Amino acid sequence: VHSHYRRTLADLPCQGRAVQLWLTVRRFFCVNPTCSRKTFAEQMPDVAPAYARRTLRQKKTLCEIAFAFGGRPGARLACFLGLPISFWTLLRLLRQTLAAPVSTPSVLGVDDFAWRKGDRYGTILVDLQAHRPIDLLPDREASTLRAWLSEHSGVEVISRDRAGAYANGAKQGAPDAVQVADRYHLVANLRETLQRLLDRKRSCLPFLAVSQSTSTLEAPLELPSEEPEEALPITRADAIRQERRGKRYERYQEVLTLHQQGMGVRAITRQVDISRNTVRRYLHAETFPEQGPRRKRQSRLDPYLPYLRERWEARCQNAAQLYRELKDRGYRGSHTLLRALLSDWRANSPTTARRTRGTKRRAPAPAARRLSSRQASFLFVKQHETLTPTQQHALEHICQTSDEMKQTYELSQQFVSMLRKRQAEHLDGWLEQVREYGPRELAGFASGIRRDYQAVRAGISRDESNGQVEGQITRLKLIKRQMYGRAKFDLLRLRVLHAA
Repeated sequence: VHSHYRRTLADLPCQGRAVQLWLTVRRFFCVNPTCSRKTFAEQMPDVAPAYARRTLRQKKTLCEIAFAFGGRPGARLACFLGLPISFWTLLRLLRQTLAAPVSTPSVLGVDDFAWRKGDRYGTILVDLQAHRPIDLLPDREASTLRAWLSEHSGVEVISRDRAGAYANGAKQGAPDAVQVADRYHLVANLRETLQRLLDRKRSCLPFLAVSQSTSTLEAPLELPSEEPEEALPITRADAIRQERRGKRYERYQEVLTLHQQGMGVRAITRQVDISRNTVRRYLHAETFPEQGPRRKRQSRLDPYLPYLRERWEARCQNAAQLYRELKDRGYRGSHTLLRALLSDWRANSPTTARRTRGTKRRAPAPAARRLSSRQASFLFVKQHETLTPTQQHALEHICQTSDEMKQTYELSQQFVSMLRKRQAEHLDGWLEQVREYGPRELAGFASGIRRDYQAVRAGISRDESNGQVEGQITRLKLIKRQMYGRAKFDLLRLRVLHAA
């Protein structure tokens, strides 16, 4: 031993206290003048690699914390456990970790996930036999999937959605693999097709009574009378609703006028400054598409409604007094929210506890809106015995409006039943019926099935599906949201694959 030096290594804590190891490392000199190395230091690969400032077991512990919690949350937990470290160092340790080698699965599930919904998407690949993700791709392009499949030959079955990019990528990268169209996506595509049809046939949708205090749909109503009534003041909220409806109706008329002048969808989109989907919906609709009823959001006043109703019936209708009482009971909402609720109650009340100046506001009649096309499309694909009496009544009303709607409902139920019972032999007959009797929207859906015929037929007859892929996407979204703004592709890929 010619010399030595002290080496300091951070180790796992003891009783919550940080621990440092002071190691005396022996050093040797080479007396051979032709040797390129002049000194040699003693190495301890089982304790720490060369130039490291922490032991291997501390590094492994910190990496597990980073994989489980990410950067900032992991750094807070590590400091609490006696391992002081910055979140930047945790992220650097993550990137230094080598991902496990990717094995080629026999049955592969492919689906997309959103980096930013409506803007940018990635692809997740799942081994459907091992029930775990095996890789992430930065986009959902056909060329990216084709390159991955070319590097991992041996895939026998590929379960995917109806996206054309995945179909082309799988066909080019694994031409011998059996492609299986996911049954859930088939039903989802059918429902979206039915929604477009019902957007065009809005006149066949029944009117539903929507209560002012809840969004529960009641039994269908007859068309409201159009006789003019005495003009009375309305609430400010109803005035805003009428103003917004007027703006939508003006855009609708403008779209129709431009279309009659010969302008295309893209030109109308640029001039009116609305989306192409909205323009298409306006052009396909036979009448102005009214907005459907919306669900009532949970309010901070909901836990206090029984108490407010009791005080209201006791003739205490002063907003300031009730607000003070609710504050004593733990209410943390605004005074404006309470005043809006009491204003609606006062407008619906036949008498008031205090005198009002001028004409008393009258509560508007219960709004009569049509069942939304989205809600109606679900009635077409659900089993009839699972529908409530109100839903069954609405479905009967739609089918009775025209033979076309009745035929559409029967064709939809036949397709869903064919998927449920795995009756692939009935697919050709169903496609023929749609070509002869189906509306143009359903005919377009059938044309897409013909273009992807082999995958759809395999999806009906085989057991593989993308069910567990959707579950892995849900877990991926949880990890991505835990990472806040640090969900870059390399970090997200490492965490998702490590958690599997």
